[in-house]
Amino acid sequence: MFRIDENGIGRDGMEVRSADTDRFFKAKVPFFFSMLQEVAAKHSTAVHCGIAELMQRESKTWVIVRAKMIIDRLPDWMETVELETWPEEPFRMFAPRLATGRGADGSPVFTAISHWVVIDMERKRPVRPNEALQYFTIPDRSIRYIDPDIGKLRIAEDFTGYRLPDLAPVTNYYDTDTNGHINNISYINWTCDAFPFSFLDSHRIESIDCHWIKQTFDGDRIAVETYSDDPSPLDAGNPAFYTRIVKKTEEGEDIPVFEAETTWVRR
Repeated sequence: MFRIDENGIGRDGMEVRSADTDRFFKAKVPFFFSMLQEVAAKHSTAVHCGIAELMQRESKTWVIVRAKMIIDRLPDWMETVELETWPEEPFRMFAPRLATGRGADGSPVFTAISHWVVIDMERKRPVRPNEALQYFTIPDRSIRYIDPDIGKLRIAEDFTGYRLPDLAPVTNYYDTDTNGHINNISYINWTCDAFPFSFLDSHRIESIDCHWIKQTFDGDRIAVETYSDDPSPLDAGNPAFYTRIVKKTEEGEDIPVFEAETTWVRR
């Protein structure tokens, strides 16, 4: 059960269900983002600053725009991941949120730094997050602190050695949220779906740094582009890839909507 301790740290446990696992009974990468978003939503709701109350009270909402996650290992089916999450002081226009996961024995599972913005829905623009963050207790740095500065994300032009065949996913009902937008985790699914089964059998993501750029909707034509600076990355032990997801317009323009850099290790 989710709770907030005396230092303002949210704590929860989340079991890996069979639907969250891959063909090896290990947690799928999208499950990590489900955990991140679930504890963020529970924490905000617990302090009366969740999306439902924020919308009703101030016509504002939370939107995740950037996340960097280090995955130490893939937990097993039926394993419970012990989660901690807490906010940090505002970083530029972002409200940083930190989340960590550990096994029952204390072994690290993942660490995530995420950047959230508060959107004024009437003006359709971000506002400074200070007012929203006042609902939270930010832990003293001597108790919990991770630098929220993720750094600059590399771009497609940095990866010139290799390009996988593009993936053209078809959006479905379960890709959409209550506003009709494609939900954030669908982009993570598509990023992974672009790789051959044989590569996913032999490798797992060790880190992912991603940026949600623009919203997309059901019916949009989507293409997933995957690049690497290694001329033969699918055979490498520790390859890195850049993913760019674009929306294709009727005028033939490609509009970037999501980007990510992933590093991989052998299973």
